[in-house]
Amino acid sequence: MQNLQLSCLSTEQNQHLQASLSRLHRVAQHARAQDVRLLVDAEYTFINPALSLLVAALAMRWNSSEEEGPWVWNTYQAYLKDTHERLERDAKAAHEAGLAFGVKLVRGAYLDKERSVTQLHGKEDCTQPDYEATSRSYSRCLELMLRRVSNHGPRCHLMVASHNEESIRQATRRMWELGIPLDGPVCFGQLLGMCDHVSLALGQAGYMVYKSIPYGCLEEVIPYLIRRAQENRSVLQGARREQALLSQELWRRLLGRKA
Repeated sequence: MQNLQLSCLSTEQNQHLQASLSRLHRVAQHARAQDVRLLVDAEYTFINPALSLLVAALAMRWNSSEEEGPWVWNTYQAYLKDTHERLERDAKAAHEAGLAFGVKLVRGAYLDKERSVTQLHGKEDCTQPDYEATSRSYSRCLELMLRRVSNHGPRCHLMVASHNEESIRQATRRMWELGIPLDGPVCFGQLLGMCDHVSLALGQAGYMVYKSIPYGCLEEVIPYLIRRAQENRSVLQGARREQALLSQELWRRLLGRKA
């Protein structure tokens, strides 16, 4: 990769930056060789601009091919007020640059921390006021991306990363209305062990479904799972429904065996 030097950084910091870019380039190169998409997760707002810059640099290298679909994707958090505007801007910029565009759309998992940091520094709150507003934001972003997928085909891909059943119903309904094929550039993602009944129903209907498996030590994985539960308040209600469905199926099988 080219030797990047930023005037705002010291010589040592520029060396660290160059080393980071080289490592990321090797990761993307290996992922491409293995035919695996590279989805970069989002973080806190004070980190996201740097993450987006790195993703943009990787996208310029790996999403400019004429081959089908983007290889490097970015994540967009609907609980931030400016997400719809940024998503629209980035999608347009990628199209004008001749790049494929890949989006993982989430609600967001750092609401409490973002608000505490905002209050601490006396800044304007960048997050949606409540869960309902976040859901409306997610719905708008979902509609934006599904329309772009419909218009730009294999050059624009979307992962509907949600445990919210209403968001999933909106996605499947609009895919049918827009003529987006089930096995095409839209997929769904849920955590393993969360909303498995939704994942199963999607898979049986022919949609592409990915189950995310958190991996790491307990000190890292447990906080991650807690944030996911906070992000999706409907998960707890869905878990109760899933338990009822499993219980119902278990009794059906037991009664069937007795018969």
